[in-house]
Amino acid sequence: MKKIFVVLTTLILCVACAFGISACKRGDSGKSYNVYVPDGAPALSVAGIGAASLNTKFDVKVVKADTITSYVGGNNPRADFAVLPVNAAVKLLGNGEKYKLLGTVTHGNLFLMKKQGGQDISDREDLAKLTGKTVGVINLANVPGLTFKVILSDNGIPYNELKDGAEVATDKVNLKSVTAQEATPANSDCDYFVVPEPAASTKQAATQGKLSFAGNLQTLYGGENGYPQAVAVAREEIASSNKTATDEFIASFASTREWLLSEDTSAESIANAVKSMTEGDMAPTFTAANLSKEVISNCGIRFTDNKVGKIDIQQFIKKLNAVSANAWGEPEEKFFY
Repeated sequence: MKKIFVVLTTLILCVACAFGISACKRGDSGKSYNVYVPDGAPALSVAGIGAASLNTKFDVKVVKADTITSYVGGNNPRADFAVLPVNAAVKLLGNGEKYKLLGTVTHGNLFLMKKQGGQDISDREDLAKLTGKTVGVINLANVPGLTFKVILSDNGIPYNELKDGAEVATDKVNLKSVTAQEATPANSDCDYFVVPEPAASTKQAATQGKLSFAGNLQTLYGGENGYPQAVAVAREEIASSNKTATDEFIASFASTREWLLSEDTSAESIANAVKSMTEGDMAPTFTAANLSKEVISNCGIRFTDNKVGKIDIQQFIKKLNAVSANAWGEPEEKFFY
C-alpha cells in the first residue's frame, strides 16, 4: 500500500511539473529560476543576489549585452526572469503574452564629455552651445544615440547625423558614430562625446582631465529621475501564478542597491559577485579597478514599479519611435505587471 502511495505521489508531481506549476520549476543549475541580464549596469543591479540567501532560488547569468534578447525569444525561452533594454523589451515582449514587465531597473548611465577648453552643458539651456559642434556617440544607432536625439528634439535643437557622406553643418548639432576606443582627446573629428559609465570615469582619470564630464544626459532628459533605460521582466506563467517568487525578485533590486552603496561593501566584493555570475570567459564591464561609489551612483540603479514608472516608459518609447528608423511599437496594458 505504501509503495502504491509513493508511486501515485510521484506521478502527481510529474504531471504537475509537466503543466508548469511554479513550485516544480527548476532552472538549468537546479535552482528554481533562471535569470538573464546583460553585462554593464544591469549586471550591477542584480549583483546583490549572489551575496544573499536568494542565490539558492535565482540562478543569475550575466551575458553579452548583444545576446540578451535571445534568452527571452522563441517558443520556449530560457529566461524565467530577465533584465533588458526597455526598447527591446517593448518590441519583443510588449504584447504581454509571454512576459510581464515588472518595473524599471536602471535610469540611465550616459554622460557628455568635453575636451579641454570645451563648455559645460549643465542644463537644457546649454544645449544650444553644441550647435555647429560634432558629438561622437558610442552606440549611436541604439539607446545611447536615440536618447541623445530625443533630448535634442525635445529642446528644439536640430541635429545632423554624419553618415552616407553628410558634411558637418554649422547650424546643427552634428552626430558621429564612434567606438569606445575612438572617444579620446586625440580625436580631431569630435568636440564632445556621449560615453556610458564606467568608461566615462575611466577616461577622465586616464587622460588626466583632458577628457572630462561636461553634462549628464539623465538630467538633460528630465531632471533627477532620468529615463527608463533597462527593465525587469518575468515569464507570464510565473508572474501570474507565483507572486511570492516574483515579489522576491522585485525586492532584490532594493536590497542590491543598498548593498552596492554601503560603505561596508568593497569594490572587490561587487566585482567578484558579478564575475561569479558571468557566463563563459567574458570579461565583465565592471571591475574592482573601475568601480567606485560615484560610478555606481552614476549608473542610475533604482527600481521603480509600474505604479510610478509606467507612464515614463510609455512616453520614452513614443519619443524613441519619433527619432528612430526602427519601429519599437508601443507596450500594451497587459504587458505591465
